[in-house]
Amino acid sequence: MSISAAPASPAAFVDGPTQHRGALRDAITAATRRPEPEAVMAALLELARPRNDDAQRANVLALQLARGLRERKCASGRAGMVQGLLQEYSLSSQEGVALMCLAEALLRIPDAATRDALIRDKIADGDWRQHLGRSPSLFVNAATWGLLLTGRLVATHSETGLASTLGRIIGKGGEPLIRQGVDMAMRVMGEQFVAGETIGAALQHARGLEARGFRYSYDMLGEAALTEGDARRYLADYQQAIDAIGKAAAGAGVQAGPGISIKLSALHPRYSRAQYARVMQELYPRVLALAVQARKYDIGLNIDAEEADRLELSLDLLERLCFEPALAGWNGIGFVIQAYQKRCPAVIDFLVDLARRSGHRLMVRLVKGAYWDS
Repeated sequence: MSISAAPASPAAFVDGPTQHRGALRDAITAATRRPEPEAVMAALLELARPRNDDAQRANVLALQLARGLRERKCASGRAGMVQGLLQEYSLSSQEGVALMCLAEALLRIPDAATRDALIRDKIADGDWRQHLGRSPSLFVNAATWGLLLTGRLVATHSETGLASTLGRIIGKGGEPLIRQGVDMAMRVMGEQFVAGETIGAALQHARGLEARGFRYSYDMLGEAALTEGDARRYLADYQQAIDAIGKAAAGAGVQAGPGISIKLSALHPRYSRAQYARVMQELYPRVLALAVQARKYDIGLNIDAEEADRLELSLDLLERLCFEPALAGWNGIGFVIQAYQKRCPAVIDFLVDLARRSGHRLMVRLVKGAYWDS
C-alpha cells in the first residue's frame, strides 16, 4: 500500500510527530518494539533462505574474500600491521571494542593529558594476557605487551607492590612512555578508518583507491552539537567540505564521484522529538542549504544514521527534502539505514515509496548499526 501521491506541503511537517502519515510510516512505528521471535522467526528467517545456487555462489565469494584478507595479514608495511591487529583483537571481544574506540578517538584529541586519560580509561579492564604470543606478527605481540603492561599498571595503580616492581623495569616516567607506544599503534590502525585530519588530506589519501574504482562518501568526525555555536561551526565545516569535495569531483556526477554524509545532530543542539517544531523550523533550512550546495556540484549528500529514537524525525526531514522544488530532478539525496534495527525492512519499503512519489532516485546505504534499538 502506498501513501498518497500528492506532494506533502512544508506546513504538514510542523505540527508534530503524532500526526497520521500513512500505512508505511505506521508500519515503521509498529516495528519499533516488535518482539524478537516475531521479528526473526516470522519475517527474517524465510527471507534468509537461499534460493537456487545462491548459497554456493555466496560461499565461493566469502572464501575468496577471506583468503584475500588472510594474505594481507602477512603483507609488509602498515597494511599488514593493521590486518594483524584486527585479526588478533576481534570486535566481539572487550579488547577489540576498546581498540576501536581508541583508534577513532585518539586521532581527534590534540593534547597529551586528555589522550592519556582516555587510554587509561579504555585499557584498564582489558584481558590482554590471553592474546600474548598468539600472533605471528612481532608488531602485534609488541603491542600486546604494551597493552598488558599499561593495563596492569593502570588497573592496579594503587597497589604499591606491582607499581614498584614495574617501576624498577621501566624507570621513572615509564607509564606515559608505554601509553605513547600504545598511542602510536592505535594511530597506525586508526589511519585505516580515518582518511585524514582535514578534508584536503582525506581527498588526497583517496586518490589512489579512486583510480582503482572505489568511491567515497566523506563523514566529518565529531560529536553532536551541544550549543548553537557548535551547530554553526559544524555547518561551516560541512559547507567547506562540500566545496572541497565538489571541486575534487570535477563534474563526475553523483554515482561516479565522491559525496558527503551529514549528521543532523551536529547541525542543531536540540535534535530530538521533544523539540519537533524547532527542528523543522531551525534545522531543516540548514539541511536544505547543504543539499542545494551539493546539487550545485552534483555530488551526493547522505543523511547519516543516528540514535534509534531519532529515526522517524530523520525520515520527516528526508521526506520534506524530497519535495523541495530547488532539488527537483536531482538524484543526490541519500539516507543511511541501520540494518540491525527491527524497523529496517519497513524503512526500506517507505523509502522505495518516497522515491516513486517524489521522482527522485534515492541513494541508500545499509550499515550494521551502532545504536541498539531495544
